[in-house]
Amino acid sequence: MRALLRRLVLPPVAVGLAVSGLALPAQAADSILPGFALVLLDITDTVTVIDGQSKTVKFEVYNLGGAAAENVTIGFADGPDAVPSDIGFVPPAGCTATACKIAKLAGGERRAYTLTVKPDVASTTNLNSYFDLTATVGTEEHDKMQVQVVRTTKSAVDLEVGDLKDLKLGRGQSADLALSVRNTGNVQSGPLGLIVSTLGAGVSPDLNYRNCEKDADVEGLICVLDEKLAPGQAATLSASTPAKIKVAADAAGPADYLAVAGVVGLTQNYVDAFKKRTASKPGAELKLQPAATVADITDDDVADDLNPADNLALFYVKVPKSAADSKAIGGTFRGTPGDLVTVKVGTQNLGPTATIPISTKWIGYVHVNVPTNVKLTKADEWCVPGTSPTKLDLKSDLDSRDWVCLVFDQVAKGGKRVFAFEAMIQEGSHEAGFVQVDGGVQDTKHGNDKAALTVSAGSTGGEGGGLPITGPSAGLIAGGGAALLAFGVLAFRMARRRRIITVVE
Repeated sequence: MRALLRRLVLPPVAVGLAVSGLALPAQAADSILPGFALVLLDITDTVTVIDGQSKTVKFEVYNLGGAAAENVTIGFADGPDAVPSDIGFVPPAGCTATACKIAKLAGGERRAYTLTVKPDVASTTNLNSYFDLTATVGTEEHDKMQVQVVRTTKSAVDLEVGDLKDLKLGRGQSADLALSVRNTGNVQSGPLGLIVSTLGAGVSPDLNYRNCEKDADVEGLICVLDEKLAPGQAATLSASTPAKIKVAADAAGPADYLAVAGVVGLTQNYVDAFKKRTASKPGAELKLQPAATVADITDDDVADDLNPADNLALFYVKVPKSAADSKAIGGTFRGTPGDLVTVKVGTQNLGPTATIPISTKWIGYVHVNVPTNVKLTKADEWCVPGTSPTKLDLKSDLDSRDWVCLVFDQVAKGGKRVFAFEAMIQEGSHEAGFVQVDGGVQDTKHGNDKAALTVSAGSTGGEGGGLPITGPSAGLIAGGGAALLAFGVLAFRMARRRRIITVVE
């Protein structure tokens, strides 16, 4: 991973992964969120403020659980005391100086807030100050973050990107990004770089301009804008050169696809090199217009910014339901007793669209039941003992007949996801096992959800097949999903940056 990706793009992407899918309809049948509330905060842990200026700080509150959180309090304090008065703390609109009250925060719901700080320049005790944000449900504390407020006399650029609303788009549709940026610093910015990134197959940025380049690491585009913003100046993308987000004609749904857009300052060296390699590229050029009031890019190419956390805006592209017929791939352990053989089984997506991305609402999986008198010696690394993601048997080992193989990636139309099992054939009769796939809400054709896993005499080796057998479909996932929730919470926690201590000048 390149430095810029780690520094700016990955943190909000991790947050998005942790909460993606939460806005999907909360149907008990397809939810694997646990039946309790889990309220988390997403806020930067360091805010740097130029002496004499104010700074807005955005944060969001998420209920990552499956049940509603009632009597939620977002508290502002400094340990047991009130927030220091000399940092000029102004709470979000509709809140008191000590708390924001939420009567009910539904499972999967998120809310955005903005507070302001303006440290008193006459104070000698607020050069490095702190205040706490806590999320409490009833009397139980769910989350806590400490925010450092640093005063500086440094002359610097401080770019802020405005919020972007979620988009609801059908397959084949596109929409303009209402992106805005303001320089809240006290010096003019250098040239600017626009980053637009999307996560998941089927949704992509559409900026066919000669000053934009595809970037594999950010899964999107980097555009170089050789324009500068004066202190206090704001700008938007020119109406004649919009930045669009488009949904492919075969995009999978129902899903909320994460997208990120942001603006960073660039060094002149990077801009000069960019212009040299794109000098002959045809087409229009993406431009900014004043508001009414990148390939091979590294950390060294990005200009300093006092508060890089607000250089990006995260939003979701909501795509409606589509069909994807998941077919089970069975197989046969071929050989005689004493033979060590491998079989590959799994799932194939017959379309007409891809499968939806993993989320805390749903994860695709294959249930593998091994035939009798077959001793497993190795199971695929993506498989664990159990019968579903909510019914894992982590205490079992290779003696288990039942395995759950998780499908973390989207499976394209016609694509397959197979899992390898190595086993030694033993003496005795071999009762057939099976392979059963859960295709979620997209899969309404259940006649091919189950296929046989058998043992047959013959040449040593295994094979995958599509031998269908009768029986009920795997159905939709229901219940706890503690393992997936833990993954989501871990991603959320990792998204919080390490604290950056700013040297006051």
